[in-house]
Amino acid sequence: ADARERDAENTQIAQVKEQMRRMKFEDSEKENADNHDDDNEDDDDSDDDDEFDHLLDDDENDALEAMRQARIAELKLQQSQRAQNISLGHGSLRTISQDEFLPECTGSSRYVCVHFFHDDFERCKIMDFHLKIIARDHMEAKFLRIDAAKSPFFVHKLRVKTLPALFVFDNGKEIGQLTGFEGLAKDSKKPDEWQTGRLKEWISSTGAIQYERPSEEMEEELKRMGIVMRGAVYSDRERSGMDDEY
Repeated sequence: ADARERDAENTQIAQVKEQMRRMKFEDSEKENADNHDDDNEDDDDSDDDDEFDHLLDDDENDALEAMRQARIAELKLQQSQRAQNISLGHGSLRTISQDEFLPECTGSSRYVCVHFFHDDFERCKIMDFHLKIIARDHMEAKFLRIDAAKSPFFVHKLRVKTLPALFVFDNGKEIGQLTGFEGLAKDSKKPDEWQTGRLKEWISSTGAIQYERPSEEMEEELKRMGIVMRGAVYSDRERSGMDDEY
């Protein structure tokens, strides 16, 4: 992530430099056009040009410094937010008990995603696999898992009938529920094989995380640059692909 941020910053700086070079070139062209019929330019004109170039250099340096300071402030804010989120239990998929459910879902974190699982259900392991990746990538939400067999009250309260079941809460209010892998697999013959980005898209649709799938144009440009987008896929070819009734 730090490397991507540095690359983005370097790209912005390069763009500013290019804009300043174009400004200098255009001003130079204009100056040449104005003096096209004048064959008696003296050294004072050259000195003026040097002074003008110096002012442009100062403007360029000021612009780059302002950009650098803004970027530093942005990084400091991101680090502060990250530290705060970690203190609230973000950044990993944690297992909680039934007694911890309400405090975790109605505490300081606005968005909370909770996976109701069962140790004997293979599909719950697949859901955990993807949620661990998402929890690491998206610090803006809290990701939890709770054993359905040990949480009868909330299983009944939330009417959990099928596992895995993923719930999204906004300040304690349910705003999304995903039953099984509904809508995640592109190939109906391989319902358990889907990329993590598919689940990211669903969670993002609730507002809990910020994620936008790269456009086809972006993917093509990345391929041209030798960068291939790959999403994690959990594969278990021996399963029938049926959800586990609970």
